Amino acid sequence: METDTADAAGKNGVIFDIQRFSLHDGPGIRTLVFMKGCPLRCLWCSNPESQSRNPQVLFYEEKCIGCGACYEVCPRRGSLLEDWPVPREDCTGCGCCVEVCFAGARELSGRVVSVREVLDVVLRDRTFYEQSEGGVTVGGGEPLLQYEFTAGLLRACRENGLHTAVETCGFAGKNALETVLQHTDLLLFDLKHMDTEVHKRYTGAGNERILENARFASKTVRKMVIRMPLIPGVNSDETNIEALAGFIKNELEGVERVDILPYHTMGASKITRLGGEYPLGDLEPLTQERIDRTTGILKSRGLKVTVGG
Repeated sequence: METDTADAAGKNGVIFDIQRFSLHDGPGIRTLVFMKGCPLRCLWCSNPESQSRNPQVLFYEEKCIGCGACYEVCPRRGSLLEDWPVPREDCTGCGCCVEVCFAGARELSGRVVSVREVLDVVLRDRTFYEQSEGGVTVGGGEPLLQYEFTAGLLRACRENGLHTAVETCGFAGKNALETVLQHTDLLLFDLKHMDTEVHKRYTGAGNERILENARFASKTVRKMVIRMPLIPGVNSDETNIEALAGFIKNELEGVERVDILPYHTMGASKITRLGGEYPLGDLEPLTQERIDRTTGILKSRGLKVTVGG
């Protein structure tokens, strides 16, 4: 039976997508809720539209027919003329251009929702969760950036008998983490680099808070999985892998496994659609040999490892 406490559970949140029938980011069939906003700026980010908490317009140049309808309705068209039709940083994301683009060349990423709205979508697939031991996963972006909404949503899901999971970069205040963990069955925790200066160079922030939160979370949450995006030339060297393995083995408690997430360029086209340039250029993905070497190091430390999450 569905409970009716969702309306009062947490504040409104800003999301950029809800993906149903996912087989990743947790056990069984899942619904993924993508929160908007992230404190990090990872150069390889596969969801660059998640970084800003504000709504943003994505422009699909291949669909544009140059009709000018978007320009005519834009309240800031004077400042956008030089780069029209590509969105600029001073675009407010009002969505006026999206509404009039009958060619489908513009898409608005980001909308305000209540816990009740999201829960209604999630509960449509209750039967599939029950049959597959699945549930709901909140990711992003960074769910802890909107921790009150995230906690409210997770609590509402739990009250309706659903398994809950959270994917986090770990860069958040302890209160935010602790609040969300109270309603989390599985924590998917990203670790990107063990050297804080290198971490800052590629993500925009050091890793001290992240490592401290990892230690705290490992003692608090029911189940924890460490996720490592494996980026060539950034964190794929054996020194960093050895340091990661040592940290997990010696300083974290009860980590279920390590998921290696090999580098891909899915974020490149999205950055272009936001009017930016992909910072890693034509960086090539890792070879299978390099991936196998990484998993071998982790397994030699007694860690369970999967590739792809």
